[in-house]
Amino acid sequence: MQFCQSDNTFAAFQHIMNDLTDDIYLLIKPNGSIIESNRIAQESILSERQTNFYNLFLKEDQPAVYGFIEKLTPKNASEKIFNHYLNEEKIKIKYLGKMVDDEIVLLGKVLEDSKTKNELVDHDYKEKYEKEYEFRKFMFRELEIGILTITADNKIDCCNERMKLFVDLDSVNQLIGQNLLQLDYEHPLLSQMRQMTSEIRNTKIVNERFYYEDDCLYQVKGMYFDSDKSIRFLLYDRSHQQRFENLLMYKKQMESVSHLAAGVAHELRNPLSVIQGFIQLSAVTKDFSKYYDTVLSELARMNEIIEDFLSVSRRKMQKQKQRPDLIIKSLIHIIQSECLLHNLVFEWDVEEVYGYTMVNESMIKQVVLNLLRNSIEAYNDKQNNRQIHLQGKATRNYYEITFKDQGPGMEQSVLEQLGKPFFTTKEKGNGIGIPLCKKIIEEHGGTFNIISKLGEGTTIKFRLPFLSEGVKG
Repeated sequence: MQFCQSDNTFAAFQHIMNDLTDDIYLLIKPNGSIIESNRIAQESILSERQTNFYNLFLKEDQPAVYGFIEKLTPKNASEKIFNHYLNEEKIKIKYLGKMVDDEIVLLGKVLEDSKTKNELVDHDYKEKYEKEYEFRKFMFRELEIGILTITADNKIDCCNERMKLFVDLDSVNQLIGQNLLQLDYEHPLLSQMRQMTSEIRNTKIVNERFYYEDDCLYQVKGMYFDSDKSIRFLLYDRSHQQRFENLLMYKKQMESVSHLAAGVAHELRNPLSVIQGFIQLSAVTKDFSKYYDTVLSELARMNEIIEDFLSVSRRKMQKQKQRPDLIIKSLIHIIQSECLLHNLVFEWDVEEVYGYTMVNESMIKQVVLNLLRNSIEAYNDKQNNRQIHLQGKATRNYYEITFKDQGPGMEQSVLEQLGKPFFTTKEKGNGIGIPLCKKIIEEHGGTFNIISKLGEGTTIKFRLPFLSEGVKG
């Protein structure tokens, strides 16, 4: 038997007391490690595999046990009653504890009212245990969630089948027992967990990251458990959700493109009429060179209109360094045509800047055109003063785009619901447009706000952050 005290006389006395007492005797460290135990303890509450005092209790009882041990001092002994569950039997034990140097001496007495078989069997506990076991098995095996747990020394001691599939391994045994920080096997998701480990141990708070690759989106969440210094990682596959959102975005994009097609066709008629007229004139005057530059200019104008239209329908996901004012100005032709078709007055004032934003051009254009459609649809056929105003201006850190109409406006109760998915005030609306616009701007690091008052129209503002080099000019 091992003794942790340097005083041999005390150790011998302690050894004799261990053998003579009818009480449970345990000598533990504050972290719960069992240093010594007597025969009574070994026969009543311990097994060969149990080396930690805290693990002798149910999870829900462990906080109370921690609190009891933490309050023990060398000067004062303290006692408390706890329940142990062995082979579906409940044993109620009254513990007396005291700290000796840096170790805890515990004497436990089995209470009489828990000795008979009828009283030992706790049917409620048995039912609860079975339900909890089935639930944990379901969570571990059936749900599409990857689970990986590392110990205080970063060794992997738990890994389910779903995690194995996520990290492309043949067997969970390839991970069990391995140090997460020293794995030879490389996988992006395991790399994310390695990076998160040190942060979680330093902060002891839940850490969350997202990993995106090849149209697959994963959410990695890490949680710290102070009781045994372990970390549990949960891995969720969010790819289906991401694909659904992309599909909705693309659907909305195509709806806008179809609405704008008529406007673009109308806008192309003007340069076509000019070209046709000058070609007819050249046939009369027999001098085509006189009209060559004008025809070429009108052709370039047509090409610019078509290119602006096509850029809206392109589904490019990457972001690029862009001047925000040029993006907005490239849509002016399309917006003018759309307003003309719907008998609306369009005014615009886009301030020129030489600062840059990191954006997906197609998505930002999609936002502007969605807001244009909303402003147009806000007016009824009988309303006078049908006007839409578009403004772009630079602030210190942002480029701000404002859409303002003089439509009927909205009540506050409607305004509060407007940004929620699938909420709509339109008879044939789907409630996707505004939430998608807001999501796109927020994914670009910007802000999106709607200001409206019943009878006074609606103003929508969104901001895009400038790159760190700031604004020039």
